Amino acid sequence: MVYRMCVIGAAGHSGLVTGELPHFPQVQWVAYAPSFAGEDVSTYGRLEIAKARAYEDWRAMLDAEHPNIVTICGRYDLNGLLAIEAVRRGCHIISEKPAAQTLDDVATLRRAVAEAGVQYAIMLPMRYDPPYWTARQLVRQGIIGKPYLITGQKSYRWGTRPAWYANSKYYGNSMTWVGIHAFDFARWIAGIEYTEVYAYHANLVHTDRPGCQDVATVIAKLSNGGSATFNLDYLRPAAAPTHGDDRLRVAGDKGVLEICDQGTRLHVITATENVPAWPLQSSGRTMFGDFVAALEGRGSLLVSPEEAFSITEFAIKAAQAAESGLILKI
Repeated sequence: MVYRMCVIGAAGHSGLVTGELPHFPQVQWVAYAPSFAGEDVSTYGRLEIAKARAYEDWRAMLDAEHPNIVTICGRYDLNGLLAIEAVRRGCHIISEKPAAQTLDDVATLRRAVAEAGVQYAIMLPMRYDPPYWTARQLVRQGIIGKPYLITGQKSYRWGTRPAWYANSKYYGNSMTWVGIHAFDFARWIAGIEYTEVYAYHANLVHTDRPGCQDVATVIAKLSNGGSATFNLDYLRPAAAPTHGDDRLRVAGDKGVLEICDQGTRLHVITATENVPAWPLQSSGRTMFGDFVAALEGRGSLLVSPEEAFSITEFAIKAAQAAESGLILKI
């Protein structure tokens, strides 16, 4: 079967899809459109792989093209609404995070996906990176025993950010855009659910974009009685060797593992061994490859729809906790 794909918006990591298209000739990119009036999507027209038609209005595009797949990289407040509309048309979805900006929209999207029986994939690709994939396997093998303490970090260079980052109505918050990566890979690797959350966040440095929090700390209770903390920031200096500095430490009753060196090295310590650079395993998979495999009935998504929706709900509640000063149940 040939799948017709449309792309809406150009915010985020559309390359996770467009970069994979040469490997999947059964997917035809037929059209693209902005997620809001004035959004610059001209980059798509410059891609060699792109022979797609450009539309000014995404609804007109969906009406005319009748796609099987819609890739959504919209302004962050629009992702949920775009996905709900496309799902109700029977389209399979690949969406940038956040899946939606409000708990009500997440609930609506969850119901719509279930009722339509379509595939829904979210762009949380860090599970595929060898250090995170390997850490997951080690925890499942019991190398560090039962995980009880999690410490995670997401730190980004500021670089150049869109003008709409100034408005929290559009940006949302850094929990759902930045922190969600760490919330997801930590939960997935440890295999433990969050049950409560408390948080702080603020815009302190990049005050020309007041809608975007550039520092945040999140504290979560784990279902086994343990706890997790996450530090999030846009304060990584411009001279840093990489755009991001991602870290994770998981301490269990039999050992500790740490992902360090900008998320490239896995350090494992147990009662009997200290391995500063544990051999990394490749998943042998990609996000888009899994998506196509799921469509064709020969594989499954590494991040299930329910995992996508529940981690989005956690991120939204983390932001609500920061705004309210309350400990919130998950």
